[in-house]
Amino acid sequence: MTTNLRRGLPPLGTTEFPLVIEVLEASRRRLGFALCGYVLMPDHFHALIGVSSPLSISQVLHEVKKASARRLNKARGTEGTLWQHQFWDRFVRHADEFRERLEYMHLNPVRKHMVSGPGDWRWSSYCNFVADGRVSARCPIQIDHVQLSEQFRG
Repeated sequence: MTTNLRRGLPPLGTTEFPLVIEVLEASRRRLGFALCGYVLMPDHFHALIGVSSPLSISQVLHEVKKASARRLNKARGTEGTLWQHQFWDRFVRHADEFRERLEYMHLNPVRKHMVSGPGDWRWSSYCNFVADGRVSARCPIQIDHVQLSEQFRG
């Protein structure tokens, strides 16, 4: 899923990314969804999540947007809507598409010329996929590693 900041608002700054990370982690614990990948950008964020009925992606995003808006508005000394109403989701049908979505998300800061490689952007799940345990331990959130079923592998 992808959601954007409302147009005309200042982008998220380096002191605000940890607030969004804390909200993602707290929401995951409270709602029980799987967080399989993410990237925070100054004007939007991507998350690859898994939900089980009766929980929906819309409920997860509503919770994350509401809680992060509350925290960010408090930090900024502002009030009101921070995130655009709509969001974009995409059903992942097989393992190749899962990998493609992760790669797309992790390369986003590189495509935006913010860093030279995906490992240089602190605010993503990229380091969770590095074999070196010391690197993955530095990730702001440890993601949920999921085992894809044979049927899902296509």
